[in-house]
Amino acid sequence: MAVKIYDKVPIVDTARRCGLALNARTLRRKEVEASCPFCGDHGPEKYHLSLNTDTDQYRCNLCNAHGNSVLLYSRIFGVSTSEAYRTLVKAGKVYPLPQQPASQNSERQPAPLMLRHTAYSDMLDHLVLLDKHRENLLERGLSEERIHENGYRSMPESKHGRKLLADLLHSHGHELLGLPGFRTYYGDWTLSGPNGFLIPIRNKDGLIQGLKIRLDDATQPNRKYRWLSSRNLPNGTRSYSWIHVTGDRTKKRAFLTEGPLKGDVASFLMKDALFVCIGGVNALNGLTDTIRDLGVTEVVEAMDMDQMTNENVRKAILAMRREVQKIPNIRYFKYTWNPAYKGVDDYLLSRAAAM
Repeated sequence: MAVKIYDKVPIVDTARRCGLALNARTLRRKEVEASCPFCGDHGPEKYHLSLNTDTDQYRCNLCNAHGNSVLLYSRIFGVSTSEAYRTLVKAGKVYPLPQQPASQNSERQPAPLMLRHTAYSDMLDHLVLLDKHRENLLERGLSEERIHENGYRSMPESKHGRKLLADLLHSHGHELLGLPGFRTYYGDWTLSGPNGFLIPIRNKDGLIQGLKIRLDDATQPNRKYRWLSSRNLPNGTRSYSWIHVTGDRTKKRAFLTEGPLKGDVASFLMKDALFVCIGGVNALNGLTDTIRDLGVTEVVEAMDMDQMTNENVRKAILAMRREVQKIPNIRYFKYTWNPAYKGVDDYLLSRAAAM
């Protein structure tokens, strides 16, 4: 494919047109410093974006965002590179007031719950579950019916498929700005994230709060899951570690475990037992509120057995236990099993296979 060759567009001039804050002390240097609009520099008055006046290229030393003048304008304003180029070569030079980019603490927040739920529900309806992912779920002990009920789907694996999905959702009236996982690329909306299958994360009312990805390729065994997020990407949105509720929500006993898929499987193997699932041993935000809202009277801790050998995990679980035990009128128990099986889902599956 031929590469578009543009006339020289000065990078510092482009940065000014984009409203970037420049480090005045570096304006006479070959490398001019500016605040990065993509990662926020981790705080105000930081200058990690390098502007090379010889090559008219930019590069952030923190997030590694890089490109030429046209791409800088395109990414910031969410327009195509052709439109960016036409704007930049116009004779007029009207610059906005320079502004420090938003820091990490003021990044775009997710859209309200109901908007996320309707958009994600429509998104899942347009996706399929690949055979390799279906086999993975069946091996965990889930039935075909429960796999369908829980709504697992595979991430689109091609750039075209991801852009087409974004176009479909947009044409159906869904606002993608504020929906974690979606971002713009050369002015067009698309879905961002690694390949794998999607796990809907539901609240006590069954509404989809967000999506988690079970990765196909995980370089680290303890990093097999990732939240669907477009954090730090153009027009992207961060995700949160939402609490997942699965099983019969009318029951008065709730099992507490780590990992939404683990909870889905364990709930199924325990005849639709109610499970409350945190995203990680330290991801406790919203946990006690969820337990209160469910109106349960018993909480049964069913955390992984690596707490017996990992001191950090054990300390985190003890902290979680103390918080839950503060809830009035809650009886708290600990579920134990053969430590040869790390998770409650593994143990229940072995027990089911022995029957």
